[in-house]
Amino acid sequence: MASIPAKLSHTCRHLMLMTFMFCAGCEQVDAPVVAAMDSPDQDLVEYLGEMIDAARNLPESGLARGRLGMTYDINGQREAALVTYDQAAKLSPNDFRWPYFSAQLIAETGDIPQALVMLERAVSIDGGYAPALLWQGTWLLRSGRTNDALVSFEQADAVEPSPMSSFGQAQALVAMGRGDDALAILEPLVDASAHPQIHRTVGEALRSVGRVEEANQAFAKGRGTDPLVWPDVRRAQRNVHIRGHASYQHAQELSAAGRLTQAQDILLRLQKYHPQSSCGQEEGFFLACNLMNSLAIVYDRSGEREDAFATVERGLSVNPDFIPFHFTMANLYRHDRDLTSALNHIDRAIELNSARGYAHEQRGRLLIGLGRYDEAKASLQTALEYEPGKRTTLVYLGLTAFEQRAWEEAEQHFRNVSRIEPDSPVGHTFLARSLGEMGRMREAWDSQRRARDYGANPEEVRMTAQRLRQLEQQTSPK
Repeated sequence: MASIPAKLSHTCRHLMLMTFMFCAGCEQVDAPVVAAMDSPDQDLVEYLGEMIDAARNLPESGLARGRLGMTYDINGQREAALVTYDQAAKLSPNDFRWPYFSAQLIAETGDIPQALVMLERAVSIDGGYAPALLWQGTWLLRSGRTNDALVSFEQADAVEPSPMSSFGQAQALVAMGRGDDALAILEPLVDASAHPQIHRTVGEALRSVGRVEEANQAFAKGRGTDPLVWPDVRRAQRNVHIRGHASYQHAQELSAAGRLTQAQDILLRLQKYHPQSSCGQEEGFFLACNLMNSLAIVYDRSGEREDAFATVERGLSVNPDFIPFHFTMANLYRHDRDLTSALNHIDRAIELNSARGYAHEQRGRLLIGLGRYDEAKASLQTALEYEPGKRTTLVYLGLTAFEQRAWEEAEQHFRNVSRIEPDSPVGHTFLARSLGEMGRMREAWDSQRRARDYGANPEEVRMTAQRLRQLEQQTSPK
């Protein structure tokens, strides 16, 4: 049985790379690596055991060894995955995936030169996979090899033209000091839904050509968030091997993406190890309760309202103090327009933990629906104390002031929304309405145009324009 050290040395990884490059098929492949079998996560342990047994039973199968590597990889066992991918590549030297997945893992450690060596091995097997060329361009750019990066992005575009390959070329051009050429590529990519990194790159290009004010506006739209990640169908093949706590997170992502059947299958599988009865126990309650709550959300999104209610009610019967149950139940009641019952659950959530801005924001939102505007305002102001400057809270505060016809106060809140998120269609729409009600028509129409340009709902655009015209008629000389 092969064992694995806690951490591969740089020298060991280098030797592994050389084996990949020059010794495929020239030496005996060791027994499958065994790792993480002492994990307390039984879902992971059982699945790993199945994958290890398959690799042992098929000792000459590169696919069986590669699947074991993918299981280690996607469940966070990086070093075990690297060694196992190395074994898979020896058994199946023409399978693109094993050096490709290894390159990604090595890049995650920050060792970009070694990752590029491994990626070159993958590209030599299959040079027609665009995401590999995009990653090659990205890593070359990070290494300061801008000309080579541009070539890789151009190759990716030749294989599969896409906004991603265009964006990669623009990044390389910015790094080469060719800001005008980059802007010509970037202009069609920029819209209200563009990734913040695209806006940041636009800002860099604009700054390089001296358009500082426009650059600052682009940088404002590109604040925060994670770097752009290239869509990668082959890497996504690893996802079927996610197990344990990581698969719970994956199920939540699938649910949010509308892939509800897959999410439900994962959640039900996990309940074998974390049954509903555990939700009411002192130990192990957290994941068991979260699984129930996530299942209720999946049922709701699937249109299975009765199952959603029944699941949360069952959860509350065994653990009435689990706060997410109250949030989910409030949401279910809100969808049914039973705002009073929804408010009761939000109030209970606040009793259990009053230091969460989200709970106070949801309370304010419900109170707006109930027409209790002074109470709504107080709740929303409390929410801002816990989460200062939160955009959605400011939107609801603005709506509260709007309903109370406090136009100046509404204007201030919606200006704050637009300051925090300059391309917010909602912020500009209601700023236009507030300004119009105060008779500041030129400013109102300017905000209306910005709302339209930033992708506001066409019906909202129409209604706002209609209201502004009515106000103009009321104030025009007879």
